[in-house]
Amino acid sequence: MKNAIDCSGEVKQFADDDALHIWLEEQAKSYQLPYLLAHAEDGVIWGSFDNGMLITAEKVFHKPDFNVDFPKLRLLTLQQCRVFGENGEVFLWQSGGKWKGRFIAQSEQDKIIESQILYGTQGKEREGFTLLSDGSQGLRHAVPLTSITFDGKNRPVRLVVHHYITHDDTGVARIYLSRLVDLKTHKN
Repeated sequence: MKNAIDCSGEVKQFADDDALHIWLEEQAKSYQLPYLLAHAEDGVIWGSFDNGMLITAEKVFHKPDFNVDFPKLRLLTLQQCRVFGENGEVFLWQSGGKWKGRFIAQSEQDKIIESQILYGTQGKEREGFTLLSDGSQGLRHAVPLTSITFDGKNRPVRLVVHHYITHDDTGVARIYLSRLVDLKTHKN
């Protein structure tokens, strides 16, 4: 795997939702990336790749078994999408009516490692996902992670992000790029 950043730009246009799913599965397989996080007009979509096939939270936690209505991964509502893991991140977004994409490979560049706390003080596991809920707020999402230990108070799930640093001619440092890396649990 190369140790570089490829901001390749324009991606082929997708004929339909199936073409999008196939392209995402190809990227996950090519770069060996296990997770998907997409933002759509109708909500957040978590997913994972099992034997090359995309599985989303909406397919695992569906009505009427669970009282949730997670959004589907659709071109019509998709704003941006990240396929990610330790090896890198494929980022897909729409700009000016065209899909753009980039790949950031694992890098040893100067970076800040951030562990973002995700909502969820309790959870229910099913088929490689955990449906997280957060107390009386009623917030719910399903992450592709299991074997999470809950104590009912703390939020144990973390999204690991790398923020890459560059320095200008005067030596001032700034974050110029960020990528998702992993989902983990934090022991309290």
